[in-house]
Amino acid sequence: MILNPVERYMKEKGKKEGIEEGIKEGKLEIASNLLDEGFIIGDVVRLTGLSEEDILNAG
Repeated sequence: MILNPVERYMKEKGKKEGIEEGIKEGKLEIASNLLDEGFIIGDVVRLTGLSEEDILNAG
């Protein structure tokens, strides 16, 4: 199947967004585990690179 430039761009953009979302989900899982182990939220933010809001809204 031959994709025109717009279709190719949209496909690549979707793939990139999917990868980024997967990475974020993985970080949120790690953040949850760290909190369960007793880490304080500030340390979890620093270690994962996620915002405090993202971490608190995920759980």
